Amino acid sequence: MSGACTAPGPQTLQALAWLARVGAAPREPLRLIIGCGPRVARDHVRRLVDAGLVRRVAMTRGHGPLLVITPAGAVMAGYRADRAPRSIAPTTWAHTTACAWTAAWLQLRGQTRWAADTQMRWWSEREVLHDAFWRRDVRYTDRRGHNVVTHRPDLGVRIAGRPVPVEVELQRKARVRLVAILQTYAELSLGEQAVYGGVIYVTGSADVARAVRAAAADVGLTAPRFSVRALHDVVEQTIQASLLLGEQRGEVIADG
Repeated sequence: MSGACTAPGPQTLQALAWLARVGAAPREPLRLIIGCGPRVARDHVRRLVDAGLVRRVAMTRGHGPLLVITPAGAVMAGYRADRAPRSIAPTTWAHTTACAWTAAWLQLRGQTRWAADTQMRWWSEREVLHDAFWRRDVRYTDRRGHNVVTHRPDLGVRIAGRPVPVEVELQRKARVRLVAILQTYAELSLGEQAVYGGVIYVTGSADVARAVRAAAADVGLTAPRFSVRALHDVVEQTIQASLLLGEQRGEVIADG
């Protein structure tokens, strides 16, 4: 987090590797992951874009672009070309951004808060999508009849040796479906042989958080197997974790 960030090779590749995991992200969480100031981060991004490894997708004015890994970038990072997202629709911008911040939170908080846990790791949205372990059938009945739907969390993290699904919830789901999802998590996180260690929800508003907590209460899912984090707190904790890691390395955030 100092002028040392100007060494482009290793840090540019570090940025590429993280972006290949998440698929797409705004520049700010990417900057915090590689640990440098805004100007240096822009230089890294420019190099990646100029090399055809990353492309920019303009979002709503004032929000900056999304940085999206290209097929060439995915291959450079050690993945198949089809790892790169084909498209990023405007309807997914907010969720993609929130998932990127949550991925940065898991990584940076993991290096600080859970540093003693040598088994700690996290899975990005794209990694969850391609891993059958996270796939679960959720059953519920509504006015249309009985439904069986495939459900995956948005991300995952291993804490204390057990995988924990992470849900990024920006909009309220139909209550019957939300209850069914939480019922599934309650069943899979119960007992010594539990598949999951619990579930973490990252919510975009107080209204969504209340709905999630109410549904969890209905199925008896409580702390420590269940927790809710506000997205704005996740962002702030990610920033603070990045600062702490910089201090531990004797670095100071600079823009040079």
